[in-house]
Amino acid sequence: MRKAKTVSEMTAKELEKIRKVKYFLLDMDGTIYLDTTVIDGTHEFLAEVKKQGKRIFYITNNSSKAVSQYVEKLAKMDIRSEEEDFYTSVDATVKYLDDEMPGAKLFVIGTDALKDLLRLKGFETVEKYEKEEAKRPDFVLLAFDTSLTYDKLNTACMYLQDGVKYIATHPDKVCPLDGFHSMPDAGSFMDLLECATGRRPSFIAGKPEPTMILMIMEKLGCAKDEIAVVGDRLNTDILSAVNAGVVSVCVLSGEATEKDVKKSKFAPDFVFKSVKELCEAIK
Repeated sequence: MRKAKTVSEMTAKELEKIRKVKYFLLDMDGTIYLDTTVIDGTHEFLAEVKKQGKRIFYITNNSSKAVSQYVEKLAKMDIRSEEEDFYTSVDATVKYLDDEMPGAKLFVIGTDALKDLLRLKGFETVEKYEKEEAKRPDFVLLAFDTSLTYDKLNTACMYLQDGVKYIATHPDKVCPLDGFHSMPDAGSFMDLLECATGRRPSFIAGKPEPTMILMIMEKLGCAKDEIAVVGDRLNTDILSAVNAGVVSVCVLSGEATEKDVKKSKFAPDFVFKSVKELCEAIK
């Protein structure tokens, strides 16, 4: 399925597949809102999922905010949520670090909120370039940083040139704002660091890695055909669903266009103009 369809254009097999889904894993930016504007059909879709006794989770690569900030942001849009409804690229990063080196020291290109969360999870943050071995970081961690400074970039470059291990929360190059504009995201910083040092992260935690999806599946103990990832980005949202083997739903309300979908090397299971049409499909 490579073009947006209305319910009347869907086959009985397609309708059966999408209606079998019990858990919808929603991207946020470009999927249910743009900046502070709710995308048409979002409230109706969320209400329909709740009415059917199904469940919504929010999965996002954005690593600049604490989960409590997402709950607050959605509340301002009249969307009720709990912290347990969210899985972020930071959750996936913490899982990776816990598996690799619990309590590691990190030089973080990221927001203060991210650093606070990492410290809460038992990690130590290094704030400047250190020559003394005992004070140096075990990893350079690149994330979305709305407080980015030249000093942070320069310090990261020095550590990378020294051979310090390098990981990132996610690869998104931009973060959408109002449908017309976007701001540089971690993937753009990643390209800058590569130009300066020749290095790329050895591990990227967020989408298209399936880590967040697999964490949710493990928690729920559900089958793959009971989960759908809904998002607006082909190379992150949709590819993460493909990598996890779950249902993929592309909405054309954010980054991806119908032309992009047609050119994509991998096809989403479903393409809708927005969650408004998805809402009609699951009824």
